[in-house]
Amino acid sequence: MSAIDFGHETIIKTTFATVQSGAFSGDGQLSLTATRLCFEASNKIFEMGPYEIDLADIHKVEKCWGTGGGVLPVTADAIKIELNNDKHYKFMVADSEAWINLLLPK
Repeated sequence: MSAIDFGHETIIKTTFATVQSGAFSGDGQLSLTATRLCFEASNKIFEMGPYEIDLADIHKVEKCWGTGGGVLPVTADAIKIELNNDKHYKFMVADSEAWINLLLPK
């Protein structure tokens, strides 16, 4: 059962993703609605999420390197999302350019 309640929201885009926090990472589902970006980890044991990011809080979205162990570059298909409060999230996703275009502040 999902920990994130989408209620009557329409999911605009969803994909398998890996969230990164330093040397730690977790696989799960990244979903975008008209008002928020949500990530729910597949493995609940490691406490990598769930994350619910209000789109209005996004300051910057850019392409970055996804890394193994927080150090070794493993893919160029990753995005870094910076919030207005200076917090940031890093996700390895397929089709990173499309995600960037959808998430850039309007």
